[in-house]
Amino acid sequence: MRLFDGNKLSGAIPDTLGLVQTLEVLRLDRNSLIGPVPSNLNNLTNVNELNLAYNQLTGTVPNLTGMDHLSYVKLKDNSFNDTFSMGDSIGGSLQLVDLQNNQISSVTLSSGYTNSLVLVGNPVCNTSLSNTVYCQNTDENPKTYATNLANCGNKLCSPDEKLNPQSCECAYAYEGTLYFRGPSFRELFDSNIFHSLESSLWNKLNLTPGSVFLENPFFNINDYLQIQLALFPPTGKYFNRSEVARIGFAMSNQTYKPPHQFGPYYFIASPYHFQGTTLQGGLYTSGGGDGRSCN
Repeated sequence: MRLFDGNKLSGAIPDTLGLVQTLEVLRLDRNSLIGPVPSNLNNLTNVNELNLAYNQLTGTVPNLTGMDHLSYVKLKDNSFNDTFSMGDSIGGSLQLVDLQNNQISSVTLSSGYTNSLVLVGNPVCNTSLSNTVYCQNTDENPKTYATNLANCGNKLCSPDEKLNPQSCECAYAYEGTLYFRGPSFRELFDSNIFHSLESSLWNKLNLTPGSVFLENPFFNINDYLQIQLALFPPTGKYFNRSEVARIGFAMSNQTYKPPHQFGPYYFIASPYHFQGTTLQGGLYTSGGGDGRSCN
């Protein structure tokens, strides 16, 4: 895996990149790379995500032939030109090719590819393909996932509490946001994927099974998978300080490892509402008002 997105890299992509055949994810997006993509890029036959978006790359679109593990290709906001051909050797796992805002004037489609191709902002959309789905702005994330609370009926909690999906009781959850930088999937409606993350969290963090709530997964402006997370105490309404410290360390220092398909991540926690604290200036403080953070 090579995650060099947003690293202020400049110059051309070296030909030697095509020799690193163990790569599974290649992200060079949001840099200042110039020139053509090396012709040997399709030697990277194990790559499942290729993201070169938001650079200044020129020449023809990279040849994807032989890259049978690809599920996601994002080349938007560059200056690729001339003709783009899907080829006859597209792997069955390819779900999305995003070529928005380039200079592509002609496209040859493959009968074997029936998934998403985005060509909005290319000259080809001013001609023969102008009325096709390829040249229409669409919602990339029309569906989303949230942990099922159907068993809890219509029960409501106070504004500071959340409903525990395991007990259907209101409690003060340990909350935060997960950012996954290189997931190997794009489907945000596949419940099995998110169930695997839920069970991984409660097992590896030694929580009660079912006491994890996930909601609002989406791919943000940096193309990271962003998910809201809430973890619930095993008993009562609150975690104690040692429990929050243990969980916070595992998440912030990444000693917790998510399922493989989620890839590397980072976690930003929200301030925790310990018992006996009040919210002051965005932080929960003890009743004495000494101003100490209770993160």
